[in-house]
Amino acid sequence: MVPMDGTGPSDGPGMLSDEQAQLVRNELEAIVSSSAFVGSKRGQEFLRLVVDHTLAGRIDSLRERMIGVEMFGRKVDYDTSNDAVVRVRALEVRRRLSAYYSGLHTRPRVRLDLPAGSYVPKFHWEPPETVVRVPEEPSAPISNRDGTAAAPAQAEKNGLPDWRVLTVLGVTALTLIAIATYVTVLRRSAPGNIRSIAVLPLRNLSGDPQQEYLADAMTEELTTSLGHISALRVISSTSTSPYKSTKKGLREIARELGVDAIVEGSVFREGNQARITAQLIDARTDRHIWASSYDRHLSSVLALLGEVAQEIADAVRIALTPEERIRLARGRPVDLQAQDLYLLGQHLMDSGKPQDALPYFQKAVAQDPGFARAHAGLADTYGLLGRSGLMAYSEAFRNQQAEAQRAIALDEGLDEAHVQLGIAAENLNWDWGAEETELKRALELNPSSASAHWAYCLLLEKLGRIDEALGQIKIALGLEPVSTRPYLNAADAFYYAGEYDRALAQIKQIPETIRQRNFLEGLIYREKGEYDRAINAFLKLGDAHALGHMGNAYARAGRFAEARATIRRLQDDRQKDGIGTYEIALVYAGLGDKEQAFAWMERAYAERNKGLTYLKIDPCLAPLRSDPRFGNLLRRVGLSP
Repeated sequence: MVPMDGTGPSDGPGMLSDEQAQLVRNELEAIVSSSAFVGSKRGQEFLRLVVDHTLAGRIDSLRERMIGVEMFGRKVDYDTSNDAVVRVRALEVRRRLSAYYSGLHTRPRVRLDLPAGSYVPKFHWEPPETVVRVPEEPSAPISNRDGTAAAPAQAEKNGLPDWRVLTVLGVTALTLIAIATYVTVLRRSAPGNIRSIAVLPLRNLSGDPQQEYLADAMTEELTTSLGHISALRVISSTSTSPYKSTKKGLREIARELGVDAIVEGSVFREGNQARITAQLIDARTDRHIWASSYDRHLSSVLALLGEVAQEIADAVRIALTPEERIRLARGRPVDLQAQDLYLLGQHLMDSGKPQDALPYFQKAVAQDPGFARAHAGLADTYGLLGRSGLMAYSEAFRNQQAEAQRAIALDEGLDEAHVQLGIAAENLNWDWGAEETELKRALELNPSSASAHWAYCLLLEKLGRIDEALGQIKIALGLEPVSTRPYLNAADAFYYAGEYDRALAQIKQIPETIRQRNFLEGLIYREKGEYDRAINAFLKLGDAHALGHMGNAYARAGRFAEARATIRRLQDDRQKDGIGTYEIALVYAGLGDKEQAFAWMERAYAERNKGLTYLKIDPCLAPLRSDPRFGNLLRRVGLSP
């Protein structure tokens, strides 16, 4: 006899007979060899361990710490509050058990269960099922005694009227057709066929508009967590945000985004507690696949979203890799004030306000220096401030690099931190190889990261690998089908590829109120020789970047006095913030003054000006490319001639 955890759905401890114990072992083998468990070696090992210990009467050893030591090699005194490996694996096993039993068509003699909050399995017993057998159909046509086929009348005499033959055949045919149709529909709508998902903006149920940032941040974080699953294509939140408060149906939204399934849900905050609900819907059939609700302290909600992503993966029958499970299970409770500051900063960045976001991220890392996400957000902010000319290049990119390095030291699995470190490597050191390595690592961590794809696209453009860059555009557009950013980035890529009409077609999709549209419009019209239209677009802006390109357009249009006037304005700006050296060189290149153009290029080199990263592809520099000095400059910047 061996101990028994239950003899029925609610029975208490007891003893199993040898026959019952063998039935449990048989059921265990059926479970671990099923499709629900075949993709999870660790899940199989976990279930075997807890069942074997239970059958052997070693229930006291089924505690979190002891399982962590025995199965995962943890030290006896390891911190179970910060290392959730046992809890995560148990959660996976519970989900897989549920999937296994929901797919059975008959009740087994014994059902294995792993109750929530316990690592001791229960055994639920059923009486033997009564098997109903369907009478076999005759294996040969009805015949006369002499072996000849019976006529209809004779067939009736032999025990089966001809109308019944036709009825049986008709019903059988209709049944086969119905079964085939049902199986086809099932296959088309099965959760296992879902490979693309969009997370719609989570609703703020707090009744406080000032808590909107929390719902937006949770949407972004859940999208990022799902993006770590390589078998899923996850639409960027920049494309799902326009559907906030939409009246469109899920099928229409899914069709516009090009996805199989939609995640929708809500966030309710009360004090320092939050309730997050989410549900997954097959948009092709409007069928609910999965739903859950979570009550958490706010300091642990970011870590929770990795758990939600794992549950969604299991619901659509995606077998996660060990590395993916580790990434989704990572996370630690953070200082609540630091998290609030981080989320507010992220909200401002998403709103295009890096200057306003900067102090929030700075306060977040000061409050909790170990908060990796806040360091990554700060790196992103510094990088954008530098690229936009809102902060001196040297200061912005040094800070960007330092914060990205801190974030990776704290959490190597943050894909955005790798993106920021790669961009900083380019702008600070012209280290193109390091940038490509970091961007590839970011895409390994999150294949659905649109920002990583766009950054890699721009890198490939600058290196002159245009075909590869266009391939990245195709992927990125699939991740951002509905937003302005893909049109801007695609227009930028086509511009540097010399495909000006294709670039202009992208520009036309962007609202005229977007500043970047005016800048790109100016670039494109200038290269098409429509100088007046280009100058009008640049005049709407007025920053150093626009002034330099406008001066180049004036010069190429033969309006030399106005071109020289932009040089004077750029020199004044340079005295204030150090930005404008490369732009002055662009104007001199347009004027045909090679000596002055190269002199300013050398100054830009000494300053490590970001503009030099465009040396290989900027069409404004065409008059300089035949000069040996240009090839020498390319080599010094790390770009092959």
